[in-house]
Amino acid sequence: MRKVIGRLYAIMDKRPLRALSLLLALVVAGCMFWDPSRFAAKTSPLTVWQGFLLMWAVCTGVIHGVGFHPRRLRWQAFFTPLPALIILLAGVAFFFF
Repeated sequence: MRKVIGRLYAIMDKRPLRALSLLLALVVAGCMFWDPSRFAAKTSPLTVWQGFLLMWAVCTGVIHGVGFHPRRLRWQAFFTPLPALIILLAGVAFFFF
């Protein structure tokens, strides 16, 4: 498990990917603040767990984007940047399209 997570971090530990991660996280966070009714469970087509996933992706995107690297394996597994980047891309597509 440690090797898989370490390899995933090595792939994602490039400066352009960090910048993209931070930019997407800030855009999605801004969209959530700008129009929260599009992301709320009762007033949008999103369910509660999808809103939690978007919030997790924003947190993970900021953590990855600023260059923080968790030391413990459980936090590295929890804040894995690749799934967060995919969810952030989906969140931007949901808001703008």
